[in-house]
Amino acid sequence: MRDRRREYELVIIINPLYANEEGITANIDRIKQTVEQLGGQVNTVSQSSPWGRRKLAYPIREYVVGEASRRKFTEGYYVFFTLTLNASKVAELDRAIRLNDNILRHLLVLVENATTQAAPIEPEESAAEAEPALSDE
Repeated sequence: MRDRRREYELVIIINPLYANEEGITANIDRIKQTVEQLGGQVNTVSQSSPWGRRKLAYPIREYVVGEASRRKFTEGYYVFFTLTLNASKVAELDRAIRLNDNILRHLLVLVENATTQAAPIEPEESAAEAEPALSDE
């Protein structure tokens, strides 16, 4: 069976300790390289407004390399990707992102085509027509 290539949107939040120019570029390149190794293609990368460095809705506690306890982060650097990838390779991409310690959170979403149409809704029958008449025979 042939795998279907599908469109996905990916948002990552980079740890603010690595949110300098070199760190952001390295993380973006790492994700691009992973997608290409899996046979996919990164279509766009956006880190300009509304993405970029932003305050988080709630603090995220994560371990930092070299520290014994978790640190509380209140902001992060958001990067938005659109990509095309085989459906069977999504789990591998998800695993690779989880293994990257520089990424606090990520979200990978399938983009549904807007061209699909729902079946027309048939009008409901009235309650009197739907119930058979009872007879006293």
